[in-house]
Amino acid sequence: MPPEARKSNTIRVGLTTAWLLIAGAVFLPYAAVVERLRQPEVGAPAIMLLAGATVWAFSRSVRRTLSLRLRFALVVGAGTALLFVGELWWSYQTGGSAFGYLPSLGWRLAYWAPLVVVILAATAWIAAHRALRPVEAIRRELEDITARSLGRRVPVSTSASADEIARLARTINTTLDRLERSAELQQRFIADASHELRSPLAGLRASLESSLTHPEGVDWESRVRDALRDIVRLQNLSHDLLLLAQLDGGAPIADTKVNLTDLAHDLAVEHRHLPHARPLDIRCTADDPPAWVRGSDVQLERLLRNLLGNACRYAHTTVEVTVRSERRGDGDTRDTVVFEVRDDGPGIPVADRERVFKRFSRLEDARTRKSGGAGLGLAIAREIAARHGGTLHFADTVSGACAVGRLPSATAAGGGLS
Repeated sequence: MPPEARKSNTIRVGLTTAWLLIAGAVFLPYAAVVERLRQPEVGAPAIMLLAGATVWAFSRSVRRTLSLRLRFALVVGAGTALLFVGELWWSYQTGGSAFGYLPSLGWRLAYWAPLVVVILAATAWIAAHRALRPVEAIRRELEDITARSLGRRVPVSTSASADEIARLARTINTTLDRLERSAELQQRFIADASHELRSPLAGLRASLESSLTHPEGVDWESRVRDALRDIVRLQNLSHDLLLLAQLDGGAPIADTKVNLTDLAHDLAVEHRHLPHARPLDIRCTADDPPAWVRGSDVQLERLLRNLLGNACRYAHTTVEVTVRSERRGDGDTRDTVVFEVRDDGPGIPVADRERVFKRFSRLEDARTRKSGGAGLGLAIAREIAARHGGTLHFADTVSGACAVGRLPSATAAGGGLS
């Protein structure tokens, strides 16, 4: 027996002895109580309960090593044995039978008791074995399921579709469905990320190796400028991947009040001074008073920056950012902050308006290293909007593209700013 079990049993013995001594000291001076305990109808249940509780307490360390079926059989067998012990004690004290047996049986019950106990214990073991057979099948199937066989599912009993074991099996299968989808997304994401990282690294390496092999006649300024552009692209891609990992991890976002109007205005001013492929007129219009939302100012800035950068990449002459508040309708008095980013570029076909929000998804004319991004900007923007309880999509427009986002207003839940 391990030392922990011996120590636990010693504590139980001490506590049991202490309780018996206290009970004896309290009740023995009262003759009426002692006489009452000597009566069969009181003494028999007391002795059976005391014996059963003592055996149950001292067998705790042993029970932990037994299977659930065997424990169930032992409980049934021990309970039946205690009943027979009480019957024998009653018959000895009164000459009668507590459970309706003929008084003439007397001590002959001692011969039949072990047989009945064994039969009932075996019946309980068989019944528990049959009841737990689906659980054992579920356990074996889960034990065989690995990361390479997530398509397998545990068996669900069709004969008892509403019992607890069937509900457990369906819950496990639902969990396995989610794990399989998550694993597929993760594998696809890793494959796409590896491809996006491998292409610029291979191009950068080939360019530098070629320059070192034939240094004569190399325009080193142009070659360094191209290498720097690839490094910047890799740096931006690594930042996007890190942000997506944080968003997928489900980390709680900050619950602060963000002035979305000022944020959009500052980003519009910033993009006016950035170099673009062609001159752009970047404007920002907003309602008064400013629109406030709750969330992370860093993530909301990234959302607007991605949308504005995407619009500036494809716009011909004009990019317009609009921020306003509007009622939700249907009798709802809460406000919603709506932001739009418009450009007069080639636009996005209706069939591709959802596809562009998928990770590493880009339109065919954007699949160039110089003009196209990694295909993560819009996916990150929608993920941030969803994490803040909002939506993001491309709406119909006469020309160009129009990204429309909606976020709950900071005044919707709190009733005002403090």
